[in-house]
Amino acid sequence: MSNLVMGLLVVQLVGGAYLFSFVLGAGQRHSTARATRLPGLMVFIHAVLGVAAAGLWVAWLETGVAAIAWTTLGSLLLSVGGGLLMFARTAGHEETVERFATDPADVRVAEKQIPGVALVGHGLLALVLVVLVLLVALGA
Repeated sequence: MSNLVMGLLVVQLVGGAYLFSFVLGAGQRHSTARATRLPGLMVFIHAVLGVAAAGLWVAWLETGVAAIAWTTLGSLLLSVGGGLLMFARTAGHEETVERFATDPADVRVAEKQIPGVALVGHGLLALVLVVLVLLVALGA
């Protein structure tokens, strides 16, 4: 199961990088999104915690120290919390920022351009990872 967790963490990192690219594109010349509702610090910390969880899991695979498995779980839980906050800031909102503009494209937000399947898949896979890491940590 430990190798399955590692594989899922890699999938999460690749999927997260894909989602991150939409937010990074906001305001860029090539993007139709001109803004984002997501706080930059929250996006950054969410990404750092995800990468940290993968690094911690590699350390756990190498050492087998139970404390590292529990620390990985903590990192995942904090990352999931940040992801849920970002999802809450996105879900149910309009495609545009609430400000006056003559052209709606001028205020389109980046997170509304993320494919829903990718967003939901990333979240569900995160929940699966939390459960699997918890099971491994309990058995460690």
